[in-house]
Amino acid sequence: MKISVIVPFNGEKIYYRDCLDSIREQNYKDIEVIMVCDGCGRPNLDNYADLNLKVVELAEHSGVAAVRNEGIKHATGEYVMFLDIDDYVLEDTIELLVAKLKDNRICYADQVHSWYSRRIFLDDKQGNNPVDDEENSEEMADVESEVTDNPYEHIFMRSGTFQSITILGMLIPKKVFEDETLRFDEASVYFSDHFLLARLLQSDIEFKFVESAKYIKRRHNDPINNPSMLQKKDGEKKIYESMVAYTQMRTTMSDEKSTWLDYKYVRHIIKKISAFLVEKPKKRADVYAKMQKTAMLVGNNGAENLIKRHGRQVLKMARTGNPEVFVRRTINHSRWRTLKTISTQRSQLKRWLYDNVYTKMKMLDNTIMFESFFGKSYSDSPKYIYEYLNENYAGKYNYIWVYAGKKHKIPYKAKQIKRFSFAYFCYMARCKYHVFNGRQPVYFIKRKGNVFLETWHGTPLKKLVFDMDDVTTASPLYKEQFYIQTRSWDYLVAPNQFSEDVFRHAFLYDGKMLETGYPRNDILYKKHDKELVDSIKDEIGIPRDKKVILYAPTWRDDEFYGHAMYKFTLQLDLKKMQEELGDEYIVLLRTHYFISDFLDLSEHEGFAYNVSKYDDIARLYLVSDMLITDYSSVFFDYANLKRPMIFYMYDLEKYASVLRGFYIDIEEELPGPIVLTTEKVIESIRNIDEVKEKYSAKYEEFSEKYCAWEDGTASKRIVEAVFDNKE
Repeated sequence: MKISVIVPFNGEKIYYRDCLDSIREQNYKDIEVIMVCDGCGRPNLDNYADLNLKVVELAEHSGVAAVRNEGIKHATGEYVMFLDIDDYVLEDTIELLVAKLKDNRICYADQVHSWYSRRIFLDDKQGNNPVDDEENSEEMADVESEVTDNPYEHIFMRSGTFQSITILGMLIPKKVFEDETLRFDEASVYFSDHFLLARLLQSDIEFKFVESAKYIKRRHNDPINNPSMLQKKDGEKKIYESMVAYTQMRTTMSDEKSTWLDYKYVRHIIKKISAFLVEKPKKRADVYAKMQKTAMLVGNNGAENLIKRHGRQVLKMARTGNPEVFVRRTINHSRWRTLKTISTQRSQLKRWLYDNVYTKMKMLDNTIMFESFFGKSYSDSPKYIYEYLNENYAGKYNYIWVYAGKKHKIPYKAKQIKRFSFAYFCYMARCKYHVFNGRQPVYFIKRKGNVFLETWHGTPLKKLVFDMDDVTTASPLYKEQFYIQTRSWDYLVAPNQFSEDVFRHAFLYDGKMLETGYPRNDILYKKHDKELVDSIKDEIGIPRDKKVILYAPTWRDDEFYGHAMYKFTLQLDLKKMQEELGDEYIVLLRTHYFISDFLDLSEHEGFAYNVSKYDDIARLYLVSDMLITDYSSVFFDYANLKRPMIFYMYDLEKYASVLRGFYIDIEEELPGPIVLTTEKVIESIRNIDEVKEKYSAKYEEFSEKYCAWEDGTASKRIVEAVFDNKE
């Protein structure tokens, strides 16, 4: 039995391989693939000679409905399946569906939503867990009564919204399309599936849900560069199309079969059409009149019993009220829900005050807010900018420092506020200047007159944000949020030309770039006498008479417990290092600030010291005789000292090929040996003079490329550009 899989292609070049690979690797083999290219040309299909693939090219862009209809014309299988180009199926999906087929039956798969590529999903990483469908969760939470297990419930409720009702993942007998009126609605952009699905549901065809068969509906985690059709903004057209689609479906289906359709549409009125009526007063009368007609179609079939009291009231008003009363009721209900929320949840109260009170208050024109590593430390470039301001502009500014956990030890006069406290929201809204080395909260409102200085926190080695295909952290909305946040930055500090170029495309940043080097490295160009070094050693609590190895590994994207909860497993064998090097050396272990684990070094007392919570890594550079790192950007800064570096990259192949990849050719550019084992680390340390000699020429090239802008005056130049406007 041949299965025809119809795949529309609209130029989505980053997705089509996952889609086609998933078909090629099906357990069931009697499959033909019909790829219909929607006026965009065909992708590179050189690797798919073994796939029974037929490519149809349309001369002009025609839309997904026309593309699918064209695919039906070319299908020669007994059954047809529609698969979107950005989705994929598991290897046994079609096999499981075929096993349940019989005459006059449509079998359909379970939909699983994922933010991630097929590789990440199959590797059983974050992508292999179904993502929370907020829309669907809210809808199901609104259901009050017990529901029976039936295909109509599955078909309508597996979709988060009325708009996302779909026939994707269904094996449909090809013979049903002999009726040429059974086609996708080419007049509809957003609801082309709906009428066809209604016709099929109303027919005498049996629907069979096969829960074990999985259709992976991929969410787009880059809505800036690669938005899905559902993410495209066209609110008015969507609203009008939705009412037409519901009318077509409801007049086609009987009351008995449309209970869950009606429920879905009532929810659509509550969430989407009501909001549109509030926001678009000029369209209000026309949209309300059309909505009223559709609301009258909601039958006495139990749908009203599935929604809560508010939903029943909305439906009644949609049928019998008038647009102004309807809008007023919608606004009042929204206000009541807001009041209920802020009266019971402190976090929401803070946000409400920020949005509605604090951002309306007078701006504090001479006040600067500083935040370093999300308030975790008094450190990095914000620290050195703050100290330069105090030393050279005494009394001119007021200073706010953000802390998380305990307050910082800060010189000069500064007010410290706890992150996410009421004071934090107040000063976030009122301070004219913000100096951060990481992202601000996504809800930050850029007021007229605000100046946001983003110093960032390192030269990029690993791919960043929009240069990443997959974001394998626990924050799949990372790209969208990052884009929103960078729109508020007035200045972004670049440590070198390489970083400036990367920041431009990785952050999609087109604002002012400060080509100054990092203020945090200014200290590396000051006189480093023995008295200063000894004082830092005493502060840390390490012996003065031993050489110091600084080990500063980065975090791994795929090692985490949950959102913003990262972990790290120490791979360097400290026991062996202590046995071999303990008489001459000590090790300072500095982990990335994302890593939350506490490292127990008690068995290495006197040799290994955990300095992860020491605020200023630049001071650790000063006391160290060499650096061991991996993919952390610390080596770009450490190169300013011209001291030896060893690169312990035990998971190099995995990190480069599976996680984020690199911007530079590490084998060619790194100014030190790359080693994969603790034994090789020890060998390099024992022969450190030979290492220095071997990599001296490469070190000079590296420094010229990545340290050329560093000269100890970055803080001065940044302050003059941002606060004195001396550019």
